[in-house]
This record gives sequence, C-alpha cells and structure tokens, in this order.
Amino acid sequence: MTSPGEPGGPRRGASGRATPGEPAPGATGLRQTSLARLAEFGIEPKRDLGQNFLIDDNILGVILGQLECRRDDVVLEVGAGLGVLTAALAGVARHVHAFEVDRSLQPALEVTLKGHPNVSLHFEDILKAPLEGLDPAPTVCASNLPYSVAGPFVIEALQRLSGVRRYCLMVQREVADRMAAAPGTKAYGTLSVWVGLYTRVVRARQLSRSIFYPQPHVDSTLVVLERLGQHELPAVEPALVREVVQAAFGQRRKTLANALSSGLEVSRQWVVEVLGSLGLSSDVRAERLKPAEFVQVAERLLRWRDVGN
Repeated sequence: MTSPGEPGGPRRGASGRATPGEPAPGATGLRQTSLARLAEFGIEPKRDLGQNFLIDDNILGVILGQLECRRDDVVLEVGAGLGVLTAALAGVARHVHAFEVDRSLQPALEVTLKGHPNVSLHFEDILKAPLEGLDPAPTVCASNLPYSVAGPFVIEALQRLSGVRRYCLMVQREVADRMAAAPGTKAYGTLSVWVGLYTRVVRARQLSRSIFYPQPHVDSTLVVLERLGQHELPAVEPALVREVVQAAFGQRRKTLANALSSGLEVSRQWVVEVLGSLGLSSDVRAERLKPAEFVQVAERLLRWRDVGN
C-alpha cells in the first residue's frame, strides 16, 4: 500500500485530505480478505451479535473518501469484525481505536492487522467503555454498526465525545431514517432529536446487501454526520436535555405534558405552564417538537424543578 507521501499515492490538498475526484487514500491495494479469514479460522458469523462482515473493497474506498480523514486524525471504529475496514483506516490515520465485542475474532484480527502498529484493539462493549479516557482522543468515527448498538452508540458518542467532528456509519436503513426524521413523522424520536441537536446529516446513500457476508435480510445505508460548531450546540447541560427527551418519548401515546410529568416526577401543572410559556399547547405530543424546542423545555422545566417551584 502506498502512503500519502509516496509516488503513486493519492494527491492531497493543503488540509491533508484526498483531492476530490481522486481515489480515496488507502483504497488502492486492498484485497477482499473477509471470506479468506472466515475460512482460515473457521468463523461462523453470530446472528445474536448482528455480524455481517464487509466483503467488498469498493465500499472501503467510499467510506475513506466520505470520512475525509486527515493524517493526524484518530479514528474510532465500532465493530472491527475481521479488520478489513480497520486496516484501511490505519493506512490513512495517525491512530485507530477498534472496538470488537467478540473476542473469538482476535486471531483473525491480529492476522489482518499485522503491520499496523497504530491500531489499538479494544475487546469490550462500546456502550460500557470509558470513551472519555481513550488516548489519543478520537477525532473521526467510521463503523459498520450492528442494529442493536447503532442508536445507543450515536447518542452516547455525541454527548461524550465532543472532539469527534465527523461520522461515517453503516447502519440499517431504519436507523438511518430515524437519524434524519423530521418532527411530526413516525420515525421521529430520541435519536432524531439528538442527531439534530449535535450534527447535520451531510450525506446518506443506500448500500447493496451484496457487500456483506452473510447478506442481511434488511437494507443498509451509509450515513455521514458532521458535528455542528460549538456556537451551534445547545447551551444547556446535555445530560439535562437527554433526561427530558427520553422522558418525552418514553411514553409516546401520552401527551408531552403527561409524559414529562410521569417521567421526570414533576407536577403536570408545572409542565403545562412551561409549555404555555413557550407557546406550546397542553395537549401537544413529543413528536411535534423541533430539537431546539426540547432544549427550551429542558432549560425551563428542570430549572423550575431544581428550585422546587
């Protein structure tokens, strides 16, 4: 594999990114190794872990191009699998933190990643990992996320990893729809609000099922999220906003006033007064509020609750 500075490597602009229109860095010379690794180590994909391994080189080039990884970037990868994407990322980044919950994949990963000393393998559940303690700290994220992890991970990462500026994620189409859902739609919920508060969805494209082994029974989407600038982020403590959002959508069949009263253990009358002060009716439902309105509700409601008003 040629490095960015060697003859034959991709041209880069002053920022260190690949020049638009050129092959993505790290894509050249990659081989489809997933099937070979599965056979070599007798690995059977585990359905309970949502394992669908990447077997297509072309998607690696797409991911590397969309990630816009720079030479000094530190990548966070969730679901390293057999290490095909991990190795590609290691070829263009300063460091890669690769998380994999299935320790039985360790021998295959070590073979795939031989010659990549800039990869740290973490065999643990990403949802239980001390993300803030990762050293060096991640600046971008590229992952093939299992369905059960996708939503919770994105919420946790956006709240806890303020240094990650860009996400390039392969997720089930249902999850992608929830990320980009607008208020008032069926898919709109906690994940939609969180993504809307912290990022902008800059690109989404459908993926062929044939790029995975085994082929999943559902469609997948490649989603690119770009973190908003500091001045665009909510000024309210994220944990407080999250508490309100989760309470609001925890009982979707209820009105927002009833859901917040129950979920936050506050007087319904207080909630109604807060909603009224924001021009919202007492019978409005959570799915009607824009992300920014949840921040306003959180700021006022939790302040009132703390002072015992």
